[in-house]
Amino acid sequence: MQSKKAVALAFVMLFLLIFLYGCGGDKENRNKMPGDNKGGEAAVDINALTAEWAESAHSNILLAPAQRDGCVVCHDGGAFAMKQTELASIERDFFISVDCRACHTGQGVELMEAGSVEIPTAENVKGGSGALCMYCHNSRTAPQMDDKDRVAPHYSSQADIASGTGGIRREDFEYGNTAAHVDIDNSCVGCHMTEADGGYAAHSFQVENVENACGQCHQEIADVNLKAGGDYDGDGETEGFQTEVEGILALVQEAIVDELNGGSFTSSHGTVIFKDAEGTELSEVPDELYQAAYNYLLVSNDGSLGIHNPTLVVQLLQQSYKVLKGEDIPKAKLK
Repeated sequence: MQSKKAVALAFVMLFLLIFLYGCGGDKENRNKMPGDNKGGEAAVDINALTAEWAESAHSNILLAPAQRDGCVVCHDGGAFAMKQTELASIERDFFISVDCRACHTGQGVELMEAGSVEIPTAENVKGGSGALCMYCHNSRTAPQMDDKDRVAPHYSSQADIASGTGGIRREDFEYGNTAAHVDIDNSCVGCHMTEADGGYAAHSFQVENVENACGQCHQEIADVNLKAGGDYDGDGETEGFQTEVEGILALVQEAIVDELNGGSFTSSHGTVIFKDAEGTELSEVPDELYQAAYNYLLVSNDGSLGIHNPTLVVQLLQQSYKVLKGEDIPKAKLK
């Protein structure tokens, strides 16, 4: 496994070197960051950059989805760059991870330059360079309350939350968004690819430097789990916002299990699966139960515990609880 990783890393470094030094004969072009639409110059520490990428989730190829039509375009870096959605169009007998070419050639560059993208829940989503990320990081579907197919949100469905367009919503409730987060310049890239010590955009794709990512609005911030604006889960204590969201998630999960009389729910092959206490799959469940399960999975799959859009996340979960229990979360501050 380690040898395969080393070979993959060497291949990526070679590709990046060729891209940086082979695309232009003058020194100015050679020093440009790949994918830099502003034409600025930067001295790139390629070893540090590729080492970060090698430790990221993007460096690991998920073979099962990569070997399926429709899925390959997001799970294979070369297929993504060339907009190849069908396996038959790929003229090689192996798959590659989401590497340099995925973002810095072909479709990746097109999306960054366009600055907007269509996702299942919305058209023309403004994401700046983060439109590239949103193309793949979405739920893959636009569900409805009465969806009989019970589609599930895809894993890593951040765009639905970050754009403020996701989730199954009550028709009689007005949902909102945290505009300061939804409207961040370059969306995903603005926070997840802040400047690293080497002077390049960080390629771990994690919020490594909280001050760089959040400090412009949250002065002297040291932890993304800032104290919440209220006790959203009703446990009698106002804790960190992410801790509050964890509390509401637990309440919604418990409410769903209660409605199933001790059963369970999960997502499998693109649908939400409900089972009774004996483990038998249920063919029908109330719409409200599906709504709560979908929103629970969406927030869980987003992975930020509400940071991407605090207002929407709290509302989706609190209202999901209400449609199941017929009442608001006891003693909780409502959004």
